[in-house]
Amino acid sequence: MQEENQVRRRRRRRPEEPAVQPEPVRIVVGSDEQQPDWMVSAENTNGAASRRGRKPERKPEPEVKAIPETPVQMPEAESRPEDRAGGGIPHESSPAEEPGGAVVEPVPEEEQIQTRPMDGGTGPKTGGKKVSRRPAGKKRRKGKVPDAGRIGKLVALAAVLLILVLGGVLGVRKLIELKDIRDTLDRGRDVFYENIYMNNIPLEGMTLDQADQVVNEQVNALLSKFKITLRTVDGRTWDITKDDLQMKYSVADQLDQLWSIGHIGNAATCYEQIRALQENEVRRYSTMTYDLSKVNTILSQIKDEVDRPAVNATRVDDPTKWPPYSYTDDEPGQTLDITGLNERIVGMVDRLESGVVELTPVQVEARVTRKALEGSIVKLSTYETAIGATSHEGRFTNIEIGTMKFNHLIVHAGEQVSFNKVTGKRNEQNGFVEAPEIAYGEYVMGIGGGICQVSSTLYNAVVNAGLEVIRRTQHSLASNYVPMGQDATVSDDRLDFIFRNSTNADIFIETQYYKKKNYWYTSFTIYGRPDPNGYSYKLESQVREEIPLPEPTYRPDRTAQYVVYDNQTQVISKGEKGYIVDVYLVTMDSNGLQISRELRYTDTYKAVAPVYWIGVTPRTTTD
Repeated sequence: MQEENQVRRRRRRRPEEPAVQPEPVRIVVGSDEQQPDWMVSAENTNGAASRRGRKPERKPEPEVKAIPETPVQMPEAESRPEDRAGGGIPHESSPAEEPGGAVVEPVPEEEQIQTRPMDGGTGPKTGGKKVSRRPAGKKRRKGKVPDAGRIGKLVALAAVLLILVLGGVLGVRKLIELKDIRDTLDRGRDVFYENIYMNNIPLEGMTLDQADQVVNEQVNALLSKFKITLRTVDGRTWDITKDDLQMKYSVADQLDQLWSIGHIGNAATCYEQIRALQENEVRRYSTMTYDLSKVNTILSQIKDEVDRPAVNATRVDDPTKWPPYSYTDDEPGQTLDITGLNERIVGMVDRLESGVVELTPVQVEARVTRKALEGSIVKLSTYETAIGATSHEGRFTNIEIGTMKFNHLIVHAGEQVSFNKVTGKRNEQNGFVEAPEIAYGEYVMGIGGGICQVSSTLYNAVVNAGLEVIRRTQHSLASNYVPMGQDATVSDDRLDFIFRNSTNADIFIETQYYKKKNYWYTSFTIYGRPDPNGYSYKLESQVREEIPLPEPTYRPDRTAQYVVYDNQTQVISKGEKGYIVDVYLVTMDSNGLQISRELRYTDTYKAVAPVYWIGVTPRTTTD
């Protein structure tokens, strides 16, 4: 027994083999010294031109280390008698050594007490608790719950396995991403990437030196035959060459900018730039320097030769026409826009584009056109009246004289016109003759008879032209040559028709006395500035009331010229009904549609009784 205890003590002094812990998962691409340059920030950002002619160094491929296998410590099995005999896993009752090497004496199995807290606690308790005892060497019976130590080891093992699985998946994804970045960068490590153009030349797959050579050859070839020809519509030409422009070019700066795409910066930046090229191409053109002073001189010379000023239309006095003017035609001019032409030439030079530039001048309209001048004096109104075929011969003469007095009369803006002043006194010295006229409500013979038809015709032309009426008087009897309410009577001593030119421009009056279809007419036409609103005007008469004929009157024919006996009568005049007439001024638009209708005045024409001759000799009768 003592020897057995000594053996047990010696076994307890043997240090327990430490459990192998799982190594954390790591994915390593090469070593720190072997990491490729695309995984770090580039420090050298000098222009690509400074690296031309240098053969790039090929760096070793990154070494990918395999993930080490992780040994897993399995849970301890039940101790068997043969294990306790020697060489097996130490039994849990064997003496153990503290870290300092001290041996801890085991408690005899008979004295070991396992306690199970009744209240769910974890620590051992004594009083009032149920205890179970079993011999140390006796096996546990089947169906018993494993102890807490074994459960903890199983949980730890599951966690380690989960970490290994997740770490492997993430590692694979990371490797795929890194491989895509590396492959993308490697495609253009020594050459230009896709969708990069210089002077419209695709640089994909070229080294920097190759691109420099190709682009320079292209530029030199274009410069050798560069020429812009300026040609006018009449065939004249001017040439502009590279010598005229003192052209110089540089491709290095633009190539450097294109080379930096995907080559300068860290791997992430370069990768993003390359992926962006797949969506949007990048183009650059040679940097050109040139002097346009000679070109500007040529353009100024061409402009002086091509430009032509416009010619304005003019109004010329012409007494053979009315209004008394003739008009000259306007002529358009032309001008060459050298500002826009200069911009076009600069664009061709920047692209080294040769070709012919047609010099097409821009037409310049005349400031004053013939149409505008002719439109500044238009016909404002025309009014005519017919002379009765049975009228007295003297009326034809007087109407003709009065009409022609106004022919080719120019009335200045704001000026007033008096009918009596223009026609003069109606007497024989002025050519007027005797004819029937209305005086004091009846027709009588008088020099200048019929002149009121002239004044009434002019009155309607004035109103229709939109001029201002200053004075107008109606006849005592309604006239038959104009509608009632649209007449204007005149006389030498007391009645006048006056109007004013209210158009703020000269007006021109043209008159005619002519025969048409067996009737003679008097006509007035007024020319002047068009109405600013395009309006036109006219008078409309409306009879409000009719006045019946009075009882007839009789005049004794004492000379027996017309009748002899007192029971005989002869008509002197049939008499006239009277009228009350409302007169309206109607305003119309340019399409002839009525805009307004305004009552201007009311005229009253009195009724006139019939007049008869009656004889003075009594008629005797015989039985």
